[in-house]
Amino acid sequence: MALIGIAGAVGITVLLASLITPGFDRLETAPEHAPTLGRHILLMAVGGSILLLLVVLVTLRRIIAHRVLAPLERLRAHMQHVCASGLLAPLEVGDRRDEIGSLGKSFNAMLGQLDRQREQIEAQSFLLGRSANAVEVMHNVRNALNPISTILSQGSAETPAVDRALLGRTLSELAQSDLSADRREKLAAFALACIDALDEARRAQVGQLEIGREALAHVLDIIGAQQADAHQPFALDPCDITDVIARNATIARYAGGLSIAFSFPAEPQPVLANRLILSQVIGNLFANAAEAIAATGRQNGAITVNVDRHDNTVRVRIRDDGEGFAPEDGPALFRRGFSTRTNKAGGLGLHWCANAMAAMRGSLALHSEGKGRGAVAELHLEAPTEENVEL
Repeated sequence: MALIGIAGAVGITVLLASLITPGFDRLETAPEHAPTLGRHILLMAVGGSILLLLVVLVTLRRIIAHRVLAPLERLRAHMQHVCASGLLAPLEVGDRRDEIGSLGKSFNAMLGQLDRQREQIEAQSFLLGRSANAVEVMHNVRNALNPISTILSQGSAETPAVDRALLGRTLSELAQSDLSADRREKLAAFALACIDALDEARRAQVGQLEIGREALAHVLDIIGAQQADAHQPFALDPCDITDVIARNATIARYAGGLSIAFSFPAEPQPVLANRLILSQVIGNLFANAAEAIAATGRQNGAITVNVDRHDNTVRVRIRDDGEGFAPEDGPALFRRGFSTRTNKAGGLGLHWCANAMAAMRGSLALHSEGKGRGAVAELHLEAPTEENVEL
């Protein structure tokens, strides 16, 4: 653009020179036209200067618009997109080394820091929410158990309604044949009073047991409701599974002193999931793959991740070159406490991962061609529709 402006200025200068030179020739032959010719030359000089200034201003405007305003507009539009969608995607700044490029790089660094802090806050919120929920449940259970504790305490401290030894002597004396009628009547009345007292004590005990039964039923209802809530599906939102894979790959790349080569696609792929839970599932699978590689005795290995979409389903395949497992052990891997290695208690991680994937309306499967031939973890997740995702 600057070259165009310079060329325009040179062209205008040449044009003015071509117009003024004949005027000087006429001035030599006709001196009486000098004032008029001077005015024309002055007007042409002023007009040429104005035209030259306009060309320079237009050129500068285009340069500023192309080099400054357009990048700032892209930055503004990207900030609005981040604000509207909540997706902290980086801004493409290219290899610019000026202030605009520095601003874009600083903006991307800020987005990266915000993304990390948001992930930490999500994890802390998840843990705090789970802890608060557990505290609330235990508080409700304790309140429901208070009547049972009170009933048991009163029952253990309560004195018998009737002295059984005295009642036994009364009945023995009533069994004597030579007992006087007056004495027999008094003893019979005492025995009937003891029976009434025992009956009243039993009714009171039954009433207390009924209260305890209701309190225990309340405790069972609280526990049952908590179990039902635990099996409710997670809130699902669109998230980029490629970004989740990349973050967990960075963490697992040098897990346990191993050097693991990761390969995964770079193109964004949206899925419907709980981002925090999905990150924990993939992190657990990467950790299992790293353990399988370490079990071979090697100090390095490779984990390859492929992501593809078929209709409304996104499939993720995580392949490692670890020790693998016998194909018949595949279904048992998801059983709590099961492990293919004798020195590892494991099994809980895969058990939880399978339940978490099911709660996100997805699935998890493991495949291997046998010992020493590696393994493949295959996840299936729902793909968001065009209306509810904008990556």
